[in-house]
Amino acid sequence: MPSGPWQDLSIDLLGPLPSGHYVFVVIDYYSRYYEVDITKDISSERMIDALENMFARYGLPVSITSDNGPQFVSALFEEFLCDNGIHHRRVTPLHPAANGEVERQNRSIMKRIRIAHAESRDWKKDLRTYLLAYRGTPHAVTGVSPAELMFGRKLRNKVPQLDVHRNETIEEGVRDRDWFAKVKNKLYIDEKRGAKESDLVEGDQVLVKQSRNNKLSSPFNPTLFKLQRKVGNQCTLVSPEGVEYKRNSTHVKKYVQSPESLVESKSTTATSESESLTMSDNNVSKQDKADDDVMHRSTNDGMESNLSHQVEIPRSRPVREKTKPKRFDDFEMT
Repeated sequence: MPSGPWQDLSIDLLGPLPSGHYVFVVIDYYSRYYEVDITKDISSERMIDALENMFARYGLPVSITSDNGPQFVSALFEEFLCDNGIHHRRVTPLHPAANGEVERQNRSIMKRIRIAHAESRDWKKDLRTYLLAYRGTPHAVTGVSPAELMFGRKLRNKVPQLDVHRNETIEEGVRDRDWFAKVKNKLYIDEKRGAKESDLVEGDQVLVKQSRNNKLSSPFNPTLFKLQRKVGNQCTLVSPEGVEYKRNSTHVKKYVQSPESLVESKSTTATSESESLTMSDNNVSKQDKADDDVMHRSTNDGMESNLSHQVEIPRSRPVREKTKPKRFDDFEMT
């Protein structure tokens, strides 16, 4: 048995099938984990392409065992293995038992394909289902599932299972390094971009960033939206028509009135205040005039009744001097 996973591999071609397809099978001697590739082209170039995809996922093996198929004994295939430092072991011609591990898997694959064909199902889909079940099932020889020997963990499938206990010491170190790297990168990016806390509050009127069609387009849509909800950096906005949109807070800007709008608003307020003051002054003047009339009548009556006694006639009370407030010097009063 090899000392570790994906070191010694065995490869073989299964087919041809009635559809003209071949199944390229690659099995790991250590874990019994295997990969498949379905193709109609069985040239050396196609086999090399399939192996390169697998090597990109799992790394380069130490050795490969194959039969004496023409695609495996070509100069191109031998050059590929030599360039990657892989030893090629070829079994005895006309003796498939020498490559028995992969031949045994071929029999299981063919059984699954026959079942799918007999039940008029898609054999490719059934093959993927079979691979998931096989990789997660304990092997009869090793007593451990191929995936667990290959990756050091159990595959999650539809069968209920207990939580997998991992190496907490290794995982803790990995988590610490991961956290440190993320925090360091965040501090650097925040400083570089001048990041600051968002001042958006639910209920604010906001502007939303839009796609710019040309250089003269404004970066934000002039339509005012209402910020309905804010969870983290995700903002839920409502348009005037009642349509909801979800945007990142970096695409939302709080609406602030322009100085011209503020001046206009203040002038409207001041005008209303001046009108109310003018009305109150008119009311005061009318009341003063009414008081003067009453005093004048009472004075005349007193003069007629006390004329014989030569009583001094009292003068009417003084009227206050009315001046326009300084704050209304810039306004034309009517």
